[in-house]
Amino acid sequence: MNLFQGLHQSHGEAEAFAASMKKVGWDDEALAKVLVGDEDQSRSGPELSKSLQTSQFAVMLWLTKLLRPGDTIIDLGGAGGTFYETCTRYGLLDMPVLWHVVDMPEMIVRGRARHEALQSKTISFGSHLAEAPDSDILLALGAIQYMPDPLGETGPGILESMKALPEHVLINKVPLIDDDDVWTVQSHVTTACPYRLFNRRKFMSYFEAHGYRLHDAWHVPEITVEIPFHPERALPGLEGVYFRRDARTRSDRVEPAGWKDALQIQ
Repeated sequence: MNLFQGLHQSHGEAEAFAASMKKVGWDDEALAKVLVGDEDQSRSGPELSKSLQTSQFAVMLWLTKLLRPGDTIIDLGGAGGTFYETCTRYGLLDMPVLWHVVDMPEMIVRGRARHEALQSKTISFGSHLAEAPDSDILLALGAIQYMPDPLGETGPGILESMKALPEHVLINKVPLIDDDDVWTVQSHVTTACPYRLFNRRKFMSYFEAHGYRLHDAWHVPEITVEIPFHPERALPGLEGVYFRRDARTRSDRVEPAGWKDALQIQ
């Protein structure tokens, strides 16, 4: 699952290289089956059968502190609601909250079927961030490095595509480097995906420009990056961050992006 190949200077360049090998992107039935699991509630998704990953404790810790009754969470790249099930299993969602997953259509189809079988009452699904409900917390737990323009450099980024900016942003499993941005290609079960290593300053500046401040950060030791023939780009772990926005900004609106397909995870 973590096989990386090549270095590229843009998402488009990496995408073209990926297309020369196999199908490109996350919108794939076989990959969705592996990541989401079966709709039969007697069977757990593959992630639920494992122990919690180290970095997930940081996200769950912050959710225990931040969640309030009536809150809405957007889970960007949340597959079929895997982390929703984890949080439910550990009692984080005993209060009334709405959890909305945004992901690719194949993930959403399988996620909906699974949670209908599980009779989950507080989770919903959609394929476009621009159509997601207003939220209090945005989660991006290992997704944004696969997106073509998450920082809004050529069009609307993540935050520009939301109806309103959330107070809290929790990002986990993100590759940050002190050098210039670079892309590689990661091979998965049946597909290959462009994968971005973000320049740290550029990444932080994007959220700061929208009124966010870094409130916490943590190491993600369970995921490493090793690109053959490019040891200078090796990462011994990824990172997690928590950004918080001033309370006064909760009523701020951002311009509708109008690019409903731009934020799909390809």
